[in-house]
Amino acid sequence: MSVKLRFVLPAVQMALAVGLICWSNHRLRAAIRLGHWADPSPAFTLCVSINAPIALPRALLFRHVSAFSDYVVLVVAVGMLWYWVALNIESLRREGKVLMFRWVPLRLACDLTLIAMAAFVAIAWVPEARPSVTLWPWPWKLSVVGSLLAWSFGLIFFFGRDLILCVRGTKPAQ
Repeated sequence: MSVKLRFVLPAVQMALAVGLICWSNHRLRAAIRLGHWADPSPAFTLCVSINAPIALPRALLFRHVSAFSDYVVLVVAVGMLWYWVALNIESLRREGKVLMFRWVPLRLACDLTLIAMAAFVAIAWVPEARPSVTLWPWPWKLSVVGSLLAWSFGLIFFFGRDLILCVRGTKPAQ
């Protein structure tokens, strides 16, 4: 019996998010006990950068809910994001295209929105991430900036390709 990617990938990413959030909270409690105010921890910053597409909606929500609710919503959103990623991986393997709406105007709007969001991450967040992590060891810096760049270029490439195929009206080569 094979385990499907669409179930394993979200579960692993949710477990990783829970681990990074717990590690971050442990560091924050230790800093508060010592009387220091801590910047966002490397663990939480890495958690957010690994799941970059949900960072913007989270930024609009987290100030309006309790910390526990924020973490629950974040972990559930991580699971939904990576389920969508797994479905897209399966669709790319099977049909050679991303999983997207069939109605052309909605498909074009979603492609353009995802490309714009990816460009925003590449232009605004990657340069922003570098100065804020100057005191971190280089593996943390590389992980944060690398995951942001991977999301940016991945979304631009796959959904840019889908946008071009949709505008041309051609089917992808399998």
